[in-house]
Amino acid sequence: MRGTPTSRGQSFIARDHRYVYLGGSVIALVGLSLWYSAPSPYSFLPAGSVPGTALAAVCYFFLAVSTLALLVKWTHWSSYGETILKHPFIVRLSRYLSYLDAASFALLALDRFVLKLAYVVHAAVHAESNPTGTLSSMVYMAYNQRSLFVTGVWTTVQLALAGTAIAFVLALLMVFLRIQEPDKRNNDFVKLIKIVANKFARFYIFVIRGTPMMVQSLIFYYAIFNLFKRTGMSVTEINRVWSLFISGLVTVSLNSTAYLAEVLRGGILAVDAGQMEAARSLGMTHWQAMRRVVFPQAIKNSLPAIGNEFIINIKDSSVLCVLGVSDLMFMTRSVAGMYGGSLQFVFGEDGSAQMVQGNGTAVGTYEYVDTGVSMDLTYDAGELHYDCIFIDLDGMTMVAMRDGNGTNGIYFVQE
Repeated sequence: MRGTPTSRGQSFIARDHRYVYLGGSVIALVGLSLWYSAPSPYSFLPAGSVPGTALAAVCYFFLAVSTLALLVKWTHWSSYGETILKHPFIVRLSRYLSYLDAASFALLALDRFVLKLAYVVHAAVHAESNPTGTLSSMVYMAYNQRSLFVTGVWTTVQLALAGTAIAFVLALLMVFLRIQEPDKRNNDFVKLIKIVANKFARFYIFVIRGTPMMVQSLIFYYAIFNLFKRTGMSVTEINRVWSLFISGLVTVSLNSTAYLAEVLRGGILAVDAGQMEAARSLGMTHWQAMRRVVFPQAIKNSLPAIGNEFIINIKDSSVLCVLGVSDLMFMTRSVAGMYGGSLQFVFGEDGSAQMVQGNGTAVGTYEYVDTGVSMDLTYDAGELHYDCIFIDLDGMTMVAMRDGNGTNGIYFVQE
């Protein structure tokens, strides 16, 4: 019978342990490395202070005792159990000394790590510009652009959750087609239908599982975009119907359908054949037996794999950033571009615009006409035309450019 956490903790403290010297030496070395690191303004153990020096002395003393124990064991390998270090009093004393060593390490870790981290976070949050330190810069970007990260996380969760739910419904249909096998009681027409359904499901699963999701996203997006374009719709009108988010959701759903179909098929095969036979003996049709007996058990068997597919979709949705879907990956790249000198647009009042690098070098000159809904951007006197839509994300303006062929790019607007 296992005791309460309090009783187990008391038992751990009261009994002797193996490898006390080895474990305590590691703790002491880490504590000394923390002591010799630079203190922060929040530190209560400044460099050279008496309390801090006393904690470091405890770590040094334990290292000395551990070194002595190692030498004794080395010289008395076969008779180490008979040495004075194995005397009950010395063993108990070494245990108490290891507790003192651990307490010294805890205080040094609080002062040199926890409080230093708190200071770095506080300073980065209140900094007026991006700090130069790696950790400070990460905290500064994460805090000041937190709304972008929240938007990215929410979009990613939406894509994964909705995509998995839609894929589950489609997978039920796909697995129903996949398990169709003609039998002797079917007429020729029904046999043909079952063969075609089975072959279609096999082909779909084989193709989708055998191609990268990034390739699928590009094919789905640009193929459907060009279909809408053939109807005479403008780029702005197509954006309203076939948005980047919808395109990404379709990609995730169709991709997951192939995987979940095989997951559900495995769940169906895991159901004992006697379940179907028992259902049929009760007078159920094949479809009734599948719907009321086999499918519920198959779904129960497949729940862990369905959960895994949801987690996979959270990670795989990052490839949709190639389209410009505002998922977590896209927002991370956007924030990195903001502080890494990415390309930006500078709009003038005379109808001209420039694309400039982070160092201010112009890489393209444009002329723009604002139509009220979007903006027509002409590159270098009419060589290329882009339909532009401005996006406002918590005060940060981005411009999404798309030409007649669907080629797009998203850039930051310099205020």
